[in-house]
Amino acid sequence: MLSLIKANPDIPALCKHCGTPLASRTVHGGGFCCAGCQFVHELISSQGLDRFYDLQNAALPPAPSHVFGQRDYSWLAARAAEAEQTGEARLVLDLQGISCLGCVWLIERLFHRQPGALAVEVAPASGSIEFRWVAGECDLAAFAGELQRFGYLLGPKDAAVSPASSDATTTGAMRPLVRRMGLCGAFAMNAMLFSVPVYFGMRAEAPAFPIFMRLAFVFATLSFVTGGSYFFARAWHGLRAGALHLDLPISLGLIAAYAGSIHAWIAGATNFIYFEFVSTFTFLMLVGRWVQQRAVEKNRNRLLSSRADPGEVLVPTPAGPEKIPATRLEKGIVYKIAPGHLIPVRSRLRSSAATLGLEWINGESEARLARAGELLPSGAVNCSQSSIELEATEAWSSSVLASLLEIRPRMHRNSGLERFLRAYIGAVLVVGALGFVFWIWRSGDLLQSLQVLTSILVVSCPCAAGVALPLADELATERLRRAGVFVREQSLWARILKVRRILFDKTGTLTLERLALANPEALAALSSDEQAVLLALVYDSFHPASACLREVLLAGGVVPVAGVSPKEVVGFGLELSLGGMVWRLGRPGWHTGMDSDETPAGLSHDAAFSRDGRVLARFRFCEEARPDAPEEVAALQGEGHEIYILSGDRPGKVEALAERLGIRKAHCQGGMTPQEKAAWIRTGDRHDTLMIGDGANDSLAFNESFCTGTPAVDRGLLEHKADFYFLGRGLGGVRRLFAVARQRQRAGRRVVLLSLAYNVAAVALCLHGSMNPIVAAVIMPISSLASLAVVFGSFRGR
Repeated sequence: MLSLIKANPDIPALCKHCGTPLASRTVHGGGFCCAGCQFVHELISSQGLDRFYDLQNAALPPAPSHVFGQRDYSWLAARAAEAEQTGEARLVLDLQGISCLGCVWLIERLFHRQPGALAVEVAPASGSIEFRWVAGECDLAAFAGELQRFGYLLGPKDAAVSPASSDATTTGAMRPLVRRMGLCGAFAMNAMLFSVPVYFGMRAEAPAFPIFMRLAFVFATLSFVTGGSYFFARAWHGLRAGALHLDLPISLGLIAAYAGSIHAWIAGATNFIYFEFVSTFTFLMLVGRWVQQRAVEKNRNRLLSSRADPGEVLVPTPAGPEKIPATRLEKGIVYKIAPGHLIPVRSRLRSSAATLGLEWINGESEARLARAGELLPSGAVNCSQSSIELEATEAWSSSVLASLLEIRPRMHRNSGLERFLRAYIGAVLVVGALGFVFWIWRSGDLLQSLQVLTSILVVSCPCAAGVALPLADELATERLRRAGVFVREQSLWARILKVRRILFDKTGTLTLERLALANPEALAALSSDEQAVLLALVYDSFHPASACLREVLLAGGVVPVAGVSPKEVVGFGLELSLGGMVWRLGRPGWHTGMDSDETPAGLSHDAAFSRDGRVLARFRFCEEARPDAPEEVAALQGEGHEIYILSGDRPGKVEALAERLGIRKAHCQGGMTPQEKAAWIRTGDRHDTLMIGDGANDSLAFNESFCTGTPAVDRGLLEHKADFYFLGRGLGGVRRLFAVARQRQRAGRRVVLLSLAYNVAAVALCLHGSMNPIVAAVIMPISSLASLAVVFGSFRGR
């Protein structure tokens, strides 16, 4: 039933579920890259949903670890109840994990199997899902738990985001841009329609000529106001902040073309009217900007919009227990937290004992036992089976967790682009001024001289770059997405190749986020009935060792014994009475006579499973490095990167892992607090650090790092602070990011060189006095197409 087998020629090269190339050392039975993929594949197959794989039209990431986890969906039950009270059982939620058409089909099929289900609408682009059901007949919270087992997460929808059905293609800030783009596309077509007759010989004396010019002016004005204002505002805000970006030359070109065309129209110089150029150029620049933003918007929409929240706590009052937001806690308040929830503020334990998980707050993977009266840190997780009572010793505003959960906007400036634009704009203005002076001196014709100046400003607009560079971003982002790497911040491209030092957290980053079973043969030796009882014991437990056993058992297809309720003996383990027998999982000594009323000195990292005092199996747990960590660390070092470990875990464990991975001992820092991590980076960062972490203890370090990345996408914190995130069990995505960034850089340099060559030729025509709207209308699309061809050629092949 359970098997871990070594790789052999009979195992396929790709994971059966997600298509990830299998590691050369060890794979999960039957050809899967991880236990999660094996588990989800078995679910899909056992429920007759294999068509999911036929409908896949995009890369599928490996199944996340939360398919085995426990999440609190009480918030969803409350929201569903509120929706039913309004008379319309309808609810819009965030959806995480959707990647292809098969995902849409699978979710719809699963929902329609629910009692009372009426309709479901999934919007993959916006990461939204809308449910409609018969009031009182559908349990949405239970359905959310089922979706989680297939790899999808539901979260509360940000109130600022419209329902899924209102716009299935765009979200947030993208909608205004798309509206502008749609309008300017219509304006450009009409402006071109009324300009084409002039290109084909319509003279100014023709009766329709004035009407056509007026209409071209109207549509150019509409484009200038509707689309141009997008670039004008951004260029102005950039100048006020002392920053230059591509919107400035775009704005200068549009203003020059529009103002110069009006002047030429008034002066009767019809050969210098660029109304159709204004409309077409505006539309193309908006398309380029949409392509650029769409690339990262898709990756952001894959995540839940809800951020990490300390949740609610239960506070006793004279009228009975009352739920209040943890953010309202003050010093001295007595409260309770449920299993699996965070301790929001530093508190004193009032319960007799509790089991705590500290991995998220300080990187320690093992659980810790706390006794009555002990001070517990903010950010620890209640891993006990029942609620624990605490007394707050500080207010929420003063807690460590409050500072860690704060998400601050970060401003990144592209100094290289700013230097280039400063030189480029300066050169264009100088050449334009010299051309104006030369033509005044040569001809004495003020109108002709102004048109030379205007034409230089018009043709030097970065039209080709404004379309081709966003395409390079889209191709790079899509290539990474197929490899399980997702860029969240556009500015990352300008920073990532400056990175020389890569700082890794340890637990959950260099290692897998769950403990590993060191002796799986002990589990495989149990009978199927014994495995079913063991799974029933650990199924609802938040203890790290229980989570490890639950993952392996579920991946092996084990079904837990139903209708049982294990109890926890805090500090010892879990106990279940079934069939007249007592089953236990916990500390080895507990099974052979240790008095369970005696509080042990601490928690063992090993566990024993027994029936009526007879030990059936002994399990050993350990941390497991990510499968490709040694190779990837060596490869990154070979590329010239310095690798460091910054961890809150014990220094001995950090140094042992570093030795296995080939990282210098001097580059390892253990036992660090979140503040110490941030200070270490702040004092040493030379705008060349990449921090990769997964827990709240890395949050302050993220604030100080030049670039940031995370493998954790289901905790609501670092995934919203990271420049990129990556999925799967390996670290290969980090090196892949550097490789694709170098490919994008080559494409960008080629486009810039082509654009410079185009500008030299176009400006030469302007200085010669040979530039006119017809020539501009021809060379602009030709240069754009040539730039697009350069980009596609740069991304051809691997």
